[in-house]
Amino acid sequence: MIGYGPEKDNFVLELTYNYGIDSYEFGNDLQYIALHNPSALTRATHFGYTVNDDIIIGPDNYKYKILPSIIGRAEYFVAVALRSSNLIESEKYWSELLGMKSLQLHSYLNISEEIGKTITLGYSSEEVVLHFIQFNDNQPVNHALSGGRIAFACKSVPEIFEKVTVAGKIVQTPPLTLSTPGKADVVVTILVDPDGYEICYVEDIAFYELATPKYDVIDWNYRGQKGGDGVPLQRGRQEPVESNESKVEGDGKIHIVESTEVFEEHLLHSDHTYIADFNASWCKNCKKIHPILQSLAEQYSSKITILDIDIDDNEELAENHGVTSIPRLIAYRNGIKIDDYLGSNPEEVSQFFQRNVST
Repeated sequence: MIGYGPEKDNFVLELTYNYGIDSYEFGNDLQYIALHNPSALTRATHFGYTVNDDIIIGPDNYKYKILPSIIGRAEYFVAVALRSSNLIESEKYWSELLGMKSLQLHSYLNISEEIGKTITLGYSSEEVVLHFIQFNDNQPVNHALSGGRIAFACKSVPEIFEKVTVAGKIVQTPPLTLSTPGKADVVVTILVDPDGYEICYVEDIAFYELATPKYDVIDWNYRGQKGGDGVPLQRGRQEPVESNESKVEGDGKIHIVESTEVFEEHLLHSDHTYIADFNASWCKNCKKIHPILQSLAEQYSSKITILDIDIDDNEELAENHGVTSIPRLIAYRNGIKIDDYLGSNPEEVSQFFQRNVST
């Protein structure tokens, strides 16, 4: 979460990185996020971001429209601009069904009639609003592979769910409770508007409790053991292979490699089959297949040896072997790559091992 203050009093953006996805396909749905912070234009130019008039294009190609300072407004964010295929239907859904008001907002957001027409909806003019634009090109809303989700805090999720259900509109996720050990249980529901925008409503009291930082009760020693605050992450695997160690072929273990020299020493001087497991401590799919690899290491101990390579610890090694996505398994014999697999499907991982045992 990132914003100008806690979620209870500020609009925030939730930034999500999805492991294993190298790129996104942008649609035409999100037009821009507007905020009044003129100095951002100067900073963006200084740091090398693309600036087109009053639009800053961020590192992931999201657009931020910078407005002049609005005197008396505490919230920096002003509006989220979205394409609408039909303003009448958008207003009917968001206003009549979800209870938003039609608002007269700042002239800075107006567009010419030659481009299209707009409507601004929100719960309050002091909060961030939705600025819907129906362009004259009449293109349908396309979310492609990068569409996000709009989230609101509310008093009661079941009441909203019931209204939407009675109206016969789409409910993607009926009300459910998300439990967080030691913290509040949060009730959420996810709806879908006529243009396919996903809308999440979360009950406010529990959400604000969950979102409140508790810096005063952090156990720093425990946090350090989890890999934060400069303390190395305890991965719980085999001890690192030393360069002067005797060959590890056939011992049925997974061996962590911590240098290019150690890796090449094993590969170049043996006709034994080695499988390099390129992974990272933050990769969920890598953790998913690790127990499978342990089992296969034991099963094929006399024929295959697995070398564990954390790409964060061995960036040069990963780059030299063309590893750009993980989990990645590469089989070697006599120092030559004989097979390659990218993914985390258990059955395919097993087939990869069987294939290289028989060759």
